[in-house]
Amino acid sequence: MWIELIIQPYKAKTLVRKSSQTTTHVHLNPYQGCYHNCAYCFGKSDEYFMHHNYSERIRVKINAPELLERYLKKKGFFPYNRDRTYTLVDYIPYSNNDIKSNLPPKFVISMFGNVCDVYQPAEEKMEITRKLLQIAYDYGFPIRILTKSSLVLRDLDLLKKIHQDSYARVAFTITFVDEEKQQIFEPNASKSSERFEAVKKLRENGISSGIYITPVIPFIGDTQENLKCVIQKAKDVDSEFIISGGLTLSPGRNKQDFLKVIETHFPEYLEKYKLLYSNNNIFGQPNPKAAESFNLIDPIEKGYKLSKKYNLFFYEPRIIPEGHIRTNLLISTALYRIAFLKEKIYKSDEKTIQKYHQAAKFCELLQQDLSRMSDEDIHSLPFSNGISQKILEIIETDNCLYLSSKNEWNNLIARNN
Repeated sequence: MWIELIIQPYKAKTLVRKSSQTTTHVHLNPYQGCYHNCAYCFGKSDEYFMHHNYSERIRVKINAPELLERYLKKKGFFPYNRDRTYTLVDYIPYSNNDIKSNLPPKFVISMFGNVCDVYQPAEEKMEITRKLLQIAYDYGFPIRILTKSSLVLRDLDLLKKIHQDSYARVAFTITFVDEEKQQIFEPNASKSSERFEAVKKLRENGISSGIYITPVIPFIGDTQENLKCVIQKAKDVDSEFIISGGLTLSPGRNKQDFLKVIETHFPEYLEKYKLLYSNNNIFGQPNPKAAESFNLIDPIEKGYKLSKKYNLFFYEPRIIPEGHIRTNLLISTALYRIAFLKEKIYKSDEKTIQKYHQAAKFCELLQQDLSRMSDEDIHSLPFSNGISQKILEIIETDNCLYLSSKNEWNNLIARNN
């Protein structure tokens, strides 16, 4: 259902949000609210304190480009890809190579749709995202985007320049192949077919692109038929990866809006949904006992197993920005991946999984290069002997047998890195 779009420009105080999980990513949200009006949107959650008419009135941070540039300059970065006028404002008495060699570690600029889609219809008029991409290119930063809009192809020229200079990735959320169902849950977003075509176009131009089947909607989108269709289409358009995830409905507007859609279009499932989310978990997670009673399989496990059948990688390969200790981040990524497999696929005990998570985080934050440490020093780190041996194996062979035996190793890290 189309609704009137109200664009409200304003000057924001902040733009950049650091990741709580890693030092190699920051997040940007240049818009507040999203006209796509997806029924399941977690951005409607009460915890985000968004304005009431979230999908009608789109608040635009018109000074977002200025805020990003100010943030990068404050961190010590220079726009070395920008044409210089040699005025006192932008004159830099060094070559680009000299600048690059003395920069602090970079990070991936993620525009990943936590509370907005950066290519929603307001972007067509305001072009804030395009301006942010230009700044990312000027300063030589890799970018990562998640969208439901084919409008991203408007900026193909910039994405290609960024990818050639550092790295660019555009992922698309695609929950249904059946567009009648898709438009019930995502009424103002691009059609699924348009998103598949966008993946194809990006891949033809050498840009990293993949598909998020998130959320997998219980009873409606979690059928084998739908998931197989999405994954087959993903393979057809040369998607680099797929990821699936479950539906979260946090108490308040997020849950209420979704249940209204179910009541209107799928009333036969309404009572099931009420029971499935009756626990009112603050993070929106379903009631495990109810899920078990409905014989619902974890959508992550289901997506992973299907991805293997279609020979698609179930993971977004990690982008490692310039300036970081590559070996440490490679090892950290490998340990996180092992923890994921042990938890979601092989159902290992929680204690083992926790050990891998703790070791991964330790390696992520370690300032000393693991590849320059002795075997004795590595064994003295706060890891189990098995984890220490895996770290040594990765350092010595640039491989991990545990992951390579499961066809997981080669796609852990983005290829340009």
